[in-house]
This record gives sequence, C-alpha cells and structure tokens, in this order.
Amino acid sequence: MSNQLSFSLPKKEILDQDNYFVSQANQSAVSLIEDWINWPSRKLILVGSEGSGKTHLGHLWASQVGATIINAKTLTDEQINELSKTPVLVEDINEVQRNQPVEVVLFHLHNLLYSEGHSLLMTSQILPGRLDFLLKDLQSRVEASAIARLYPVDDDLLRAILIKMFADRQIHFSDKLLAYVLPRVERSYTAAKLFVEEVDSKAMAESRVIGKRLVRDILEARG
Repeated sequence: MSNQLSFSLPKKEILDQDNYFVSQANQSAVSLIEDWINWPSRKLILVGSEGSGKTHLGHLWASQVGATIINAKTLTDEQINELSKTPVLVEDINEVQRNQPVEVVLFHLHNLLYSEGHSLLMTSQILPGRLDFLLKDLQSRVEASAIARLYPVDDDLLRAILIKMFADRQIHFSDKLLAYVLPRVERSYTAAKLFVEEVDSKAMAESRVIGKRLVRDILEARG
C-alpha cells in the first residue's frame, strides 16, 4: 500500500510479547530473562546501548512476574520498604554513578530484596565492570550480578523493529519499501526510531503519501 496517506493519529507503544521479536542479536538475553527463576542471587543486569530494546524486554519481564518498575534516578529511601514487597526492575542504573545518596538507596534495595526473596532486574548502557559507583559495596553487588547483553541489531531484527514502529503509528509500510530501506538504514533501534519519526513527520508536514519517493528524499537528504 505505497499510496497510503499519512494522518496525525495517536501513537501507541505496543509492549507485549506478541510484538517482541527474537533474533541472534537478542536471543541470549531473552533466554536469560525467561530463566529469571534461576538467576544467581535472584538478580540480573541487562546491558545494551540506548534504544537497544532494554525497556521493552525489561517491561515484559516485569509484567510476567508482577515487578515494580522504577528509574534509578527517582529512587528515594522512603520507597525502599514498599519496593521490597515485589520483584523490582530498576532502569538506567548507569545514570546514577557517583550520586552517593541514590547509590546508598540502591545498595539497600539490593540487600532488602535478597532478604525478602524477590528478584531484581537492572538495566544499564554500561557493563558492570565499567561502572564507577562511589559506594564500593554497591559496585561489588552490581558486578556480582548475572549479565544479559543485547547485541547490535541484525537484518531480521531491524525488519521486525521497523514494522512494529510503523504499526505503533498506525502506518502500513509495504514489503517493497522495507526491502528498499533495509540496506540503507543504520542497524540500531535508535536509528530505526529516528527514521520512522522522520517518515511520519515529513509525510504529514508536506501532505505526501508514504512511498518510495518520500523515503528516497529522506535518505538522500541524509547523504
């Protein structure tokens, strides 16, 4: 449907298992997440670059196990007792490096979740051994966690990502357009997201159909 017109429709992020695609780039991480009951000390750190799919995979896990989701930057001491009642997903722990008050809270959360028998999933853009926490006890706790890595996106995963991102915007992107785009777009979640946003916004701003001419103009403008 290359002559599809673009309308300003609400975007819906689809965070469910039917829309999470497994390829060689994320297969190992998915397997480790699925085997959460056997994580050593009931904790794991999911590592990947920005836009690599950490949020999607982490939220799938949280939904399945009934975990509380919190961003590391928003952790406070007052939350600890309530958080310790369920498994917890702490996102972006790399963003609280050298923030000692938050580090102390994260350290106490580690200990309390372990004593209560609940699981802890953390996400980070940086491998545990390269994190630089001021609190050395926290550093050792994080480094002792099991690690799941999300690797660079491959062709199969990029195709699935593009289809999903266009579907989130209620846009059908034809197989012919996908075949044209795949060799020309950087293989990353972030690049795919920027491309989809640009296609959507340009089509709306210029009242153009989403077809090869529009896509070619965008790619050529990038050089």
